[in-house]
Amino acid sequence: MSEKILNSVIAVDVGSRQVRAGLFDLDGVLLHSAVSPVALAQHGALMATYCMAGIWQSVGEVVRQCARHAEEAGRAVTGLAFDATSSLYVDLPGSPLGDGQGDIIGWMDQRAQDEAVEINRRNHAYLAYFDGSISPEIHLPKILWLKRNHPEAFTGFGAFRDVCDELARRTTGEDLRSASAFVCKWPFVPDQPSPWCSDLLNELGFDSSDETAFSPDQVRPLGSVHGRVTREAASHLGLNEGTIIAVGAIDAEAGALGNIGRDFEAIIGRALLVTGGTSTNFMAFSRDKFQVPGVWGPFLDAVLPGQWMHEGGQSLSGGALDAVLTQHPAGPGARGGENHQNAAKDCLAMLDEEGSSFAAQRHVVPDWLGNRSPLNDSRIRAIMTGIGQDLDYQSFLESYYATARGLVMQMRQVIEHFNRHGYQINRVHLSGGHRLNPLLLRLYADSFDGDVLVSKVPEPVLSGTAMIAAVAAGHYPSLLAAANHMADEMVVVEKDDRHAERLRRDYEIYLKLFEVQREISAVS
Repeated sequence: MSEKILNSVIAVDVGSRQVRAGLFDLDGVLLHSAVSPVALAQHGALMATYCMAGIWQSVGEVVRQCARHAEEAGRAVTGLAFDATSSLYVDLPGSPLGDGQGDIIGWMDQRAQDEAVEINRRNHAYLAYFDGSISPEIHLPKILWLKRNHPEAFTGFGAFRDVCDELARRTTGEDLRSASAFVCKWPFVPDQPSPWCSDLLNELGFDSSDETAFSPDQVRPLGSVHGRVTREAASHLGLNEGTIIAVGAIDAEAGALGNIGRDFEAIIGRALLVTGGTSTNFMAFSRDKFQVPGVWGPFLDAVLPGQWMHEGGQSLSGGALDAVLTQHPAGPGARGGENHQNAAKDCLAMLDEEGSSFAAQRHVVPDWLGNRSPLNDSRIRAIMTGIGQDLDYQSFLESYYATARGLVMQMRQVIEHFNRHGYQINRVHLSGGHRLNPLLLRLYADSFDGDVLVSKVPEPVLSGTAMIAAVAAGHYPSLLAAANHMADEMVVVEKDDRHAERLRRDYEIYLKLFEVQREISAVS
């Protein structure tokens, strides 16, 4: 048999609530997958943390399952790559964040709101990549919070890493940093003569000794080699010692890579890559550098070398639907795929039965954890209409539907915003868990005038990470070459004209509510 058939790679995705791994052949076919839960600890409304030991344990479980499957099938695992949420690991003994808070600040953690405001007052050139207002979800405000609340982290013995980088370090013993994470989440601007923004850090009270905790001189691009599996890690992961480990990625960037399809020329400047899970990321690529107000970026080399990427998003999307399931009195009381499927199916049935009268009074502007785009304002909160005393199952379905519709209405708003500022987006590539929800899929297709496409590959985020592993292992010369071989066919989701007309009217209501929300925010 040929090398392409025998060799395989493993991709690991550390999400907000679970770790997944996939075994892929070099054509991008998913041969086996495994999943293990991750414990998210929430401390009040703004703090969310993880424990790296628990994540590392889950990583070992899922990788060992994939490695066993490869061995049983007579396949060699030639490379592995990690992607993870943009959560910040604090490398100190014990519980460096405080009692019961573990050692990872979750990506959605917004404890550093005051620090973000202080950073924004500096008016540094770096802030232009966040439209002048850095989010507390970015690493710098969190690190400033740590410096003030836990100065022991800066004694020369601590370090800060993205989770994907820490996993690669534990696997290889090499302390390198991913450009995917560094460009998007750290004060690092690769197109500048001095990419690392030392002057901003100095203004904030950091000195050169503090910067050893960040390792800005160790940044490596996606697809390069982070190192090789050590003997100790080989035992934990069930892999051969010396297996190549790729420089990893933020999960949304891995999802974008797995979602571009086989023809990058067809999408650059014209496609919005949507990765929808607990949160949602909106990404678009351009060859030219330009600003989009209220949108993060443009980030150079965050996914593909030489390409600029703009990033919008929703900090709570699938998580908001989870909240409807768990909090509404008539809901199932628990999150989970089956409960989402049942709610989505029943909402679609009600749409067919009641038509435009279903949830006609209920509308949502879905900013439960701030507006990431098009406003880039973490202080704003959601606004709803049509809330009454009804607590029956019909009320539950209307709440679920209104939440889902609000999320999709905001995507349409973001597309129009992108198109007013340099893009010509006429297609959406959808990946992540949202594409498995039949109601969301229906809404995405019917609310947008262009085409909504999904890949036939069952796990686009894992697929993108597998491409990274395949390049690092030497099977493809570049990420685009890997995508051209490993990406699956993109399929257009058919529209339902009956729903599309109603959604156009709903969008007008959404825009009116959005303006009311801004007015309230301005005076509160």
